Amino acid sequence: MDAVRSTGRVLWAVVCVCATLALAATSAQGAPEPHPHVGKLPGYPVMRGVVPVLGSKAAVDAHERLVKSAFVARARHASGLTGVTEPNEQFISACREEAVFASTQDVCYRGGPVLRNPTIHLIFWQGEVEEDISKEPHVKLFPLGYVETVKRYFEDLVHDNGAQTNVFAIDPQYFDENVKGELVPGEYALSFQKEVDITVDTTKFPEHATGGCTDETVSSEGPCLLDSDIQKEAEKVAGTSTKGLRDIYVVFTPPGVGGCFGEGSGECAYRQYCAYHGDFGGDGHTPGDQTLYVDLPYLGEVAGCDLFVHPNEVVSLLEEKNHEDHGADAVIDTASHEVNETITDPIGSQCESGAKGASECEPNSWTDVIGQEVADKCLPPESTVFGTYGEPLGELLPGRGASLYNQNIASDHYWTQREWSNEAGLFEGGCVQRVINASFTISAGGRATVPITLDGSPSGAPGDPAVYWVWNFGGGEQVGTASPTISHAFAEAGEQVVALTAYDAYGNSEATVESFSIGAAPIPPPPPAPLTITVKQPILPVHLTAGQMGTRLGLRATKLSGKGPFSLGHAECPPACGVTIQLYAKVPVAPGSHQTTKLELIGSAHFKLAAKGTRKLVLSLNAKGRALERVHRSLRCRLVVTVEGQEGGTWQIVRLPTLTR
Repeated sequence: MDAVRSTGRVLWAVVCVCATLALAATSAQGAPEPHPHVGKLPGYPVMRGVVPVLGSKAAVDAHERLVKSAFVARARHASGLTGVTEPNEQFISACREEAVFASTQDVCYRGGPVLRNPTIHLIFWQGEVEEDISKEPHVKLFPLGYVETVKRYFEDLVHDNGAQTNVFAIDPQYFDENVKGELVPGEYALSFQKEVDITVDTTKFPEHATGGCTDETVSSEGPCLLDSDIQKEAEKVAGTSTKGLRDIYVVFTPPGVGGCFGEGSGECAYRQYCAYHGDFGGDGHTPGDQTLYVDLPYLGEVAGCDLFVHPNEVVSLLEEKNHEDHGADAVIDTASHEVNETITDPIGSQCESGAKGASECEPNSWTDVIGQEVADKCLPPESTVFGTYGEPLGELLPGRGASLYNQNIASDHYWTQREWSNEAGLFEGGCVQRVINASFTISAGGRATVPITLDGSPSGAPGDPAVYWVWNFGGGEQVGTASPTISHAFAEAGEQVVALTAYDAYGNSEATVESFSIGAAPIPPPPPAPLTITVKQPILPVHLTAGQMGTRLGLRATKLSGKGPFSLGHAECPPACGVTIQLYAKVPVAPGSHQTTKLELIGSAHFKLAAKGTRKLVLSLNAKGRALERVHRSLRCRLVVTVEGQEGGTWQIVRLPTLTR
């Protein structure tokens, strides 16, 4: 939610209630001038400062139309992407994704810093109180449990520093450059100590002239704070020694307090925005001297800002009906959005009027081609309103009724929106709740035309295994499977590249690409020689008996039932006879069977021999036989020759040859 410049060159990152917001801006002396288009929707071609928290179908539809129209406008302007000034004078340096895909969904590095291990400072600005009661009209105290739950959330984030199990795990993929021009990976690392990094301020809220705040919602009947007030509050806590890109000052205000961007502005809390982040200070060009801050009004039960999923709700132990939502879950959801964007795009970008190059602009970090930051990307139209949060990990029963959760951080449960990960997919990223591992192994000694096994079972995370694997072999060949292993044969030898995208049961994904060498295809074996049997039929008397026929064939009478000597030479038949040849192979059977081998028919032929004729009998292997012959160098076989006499007698000769290559 990268947005507008206002007093003190503020970068707005706004979570908004409606989709028709146009943010106004005023310039500070000595600061780059904001262009009127910056911070408006559609804000062609860069969307700044507007991320609706969509509470109605009309708002969802309006936001979808605006986002899509911005992508369309950007695509039309894609011809001059290399270091150009856009029509709204917002200088954008092109990156690889934009150079290839003008409408890519991925966020792109545009220069400038990302944050590493920033210290989080929580400022609970309560206003004047007297005996635990607010002295200011319409202002209420922070509800019981609100401050403690928010503090615990940031303690949990620090406890899980470096883990892949929550949305902050996306941060390490977003790099920046050091002074040598080297790319330095980001990191998931936050600092926060509740003993020193929390301020409760009971200073009276400032009073503004009539008309200074135009918000009239019930949620903010009390004082109205301008952005300049939020900046001053952050600066008061920051002092002069801790400014810079090492600290984030998060300002919370209690129920009843409203807010607007400036005097007379119509862009106000609860009606247009739920929260925003920004920066002030510095010289307008050089990163490092800015003070980073987040404005988080009270959001409990505010339609469009609170999704009403409260895993940390409060229920009285004495009376079940005394049910109180202290509002912490709604503000934690929004804090996750804002802090992640502050880490990946801390100071945004603001150019002097008529900027022609990066030297005239303050650099921003990670946004997509229309200016959306990593949390903006996971609001509609990328996700439905509910899909913004992904699949729940489970349900809690903290009191009256069940409540979902989708984050398990230091064993505590929260409900926060998903964040954009470029690494979630091969060609384009996606929204994730956490980061899972994508990796696979390849069977050794692969050769072209010979299937090899790829195994994606190492993918996933502890307690969160991968359940679906999408393999991309290039050339448009892509296969998805619910099994981690797949067999694939490469047509050619040489360097091959395979990409894998692994998914867990909650829709989180991660992609990886591996290259490896495939050896030359094996030399194909020559086709097997056909099995040939020659039978010569002499002229025989018609009246031969069965016994006489057996004698002529070289069979003893006791073997006429089917067993007897046989040679692949000549045999005699009656004046006419039929010969059937069948060749079987002995193959092993699966374990657990009472037999160790079974017979597979691998070739057969049938011939008729006429009187006074001699015929060459040829037997060729069938498809099953050819397949077995390729696999086995030696096959134990059973050869059956059946001779049928014209008189009706039948003789069967069996041999047990071995078929070799």
